[in-house]
Amino acid sequence: MSGTPPRWGDRAGRRRDILHAARTQIAERRYLALNMRDIAAGAGVSAGTLYSYFATKEEIFVTLYAEAVEAHTDSLVPLCDGAPDLETFITGLFTSYLDLYASYGRHFSLWAAVVADPAATPGDGPVLPAELTAALRKATLRQGRMVSATLQRLTPGRDAPGEARRRQALVWATMSGVAEHLTSDRHLLSGVSADELIAYTARTLAAGLRDGPRDP
Repeated sequence: MSGTPPRWGDRAGRRRDILHAARTQIAERRYLALNMRDIAAGAGVSAGTLYSYFATKEEIFVTLYAEAVEAHTDSLVPLCDGAPDLETFITGLFTSYLDLYASYGRHFSLWAAVVADPAATPGDGPVLPAELTAALRKATLRQGRMVSATLQRLTPGRDAPGEARRRQALVWATMSGVAEHLTSDRHLLSGVSADELIAYTARTLAAGLRDGPRDP
């Protein structure tokens, strides 16, 4: 017989179902609540089938994390290519980051070691497959290079030794702090909306990056 193979004969389709079930679980209960049995049930597969695709929940999370970072980076391409000034770029960058941070941000620090050192594992967790750590590292570094190049384009002449690294670190730290504030209940205490805070931060940060001292 010819035609489309049965759904459950499609290994790629089964993998998509597993990742979708895990993605849903992360959205509802965050990474720490990921449970292999629940993922299998959500995907409509047996636990044995699930383990034939992913050995641990860490493997599933890193797969989703790398995919999310890559998709987020793709979404930034028009902004990086077309932002006419620093304030516009920072506003767009911070705004787009909120959705990614809401799902994965509270665990960025946990996985930072994997990006910095592909041989590292988060905490005392199991060793991750090399292709997964490579994918996560590639996705993260690609985004970093794009953001750094755009900051350089929009702050011409700021070329003191170490300036590019300090500039990128400041933007990343500020962006993470704003995202953490806006995705937690703390933002309810300030009475400042997300748009207002991001706009104010973009103006302040842009002014500092343009006009601040070139060396500490």
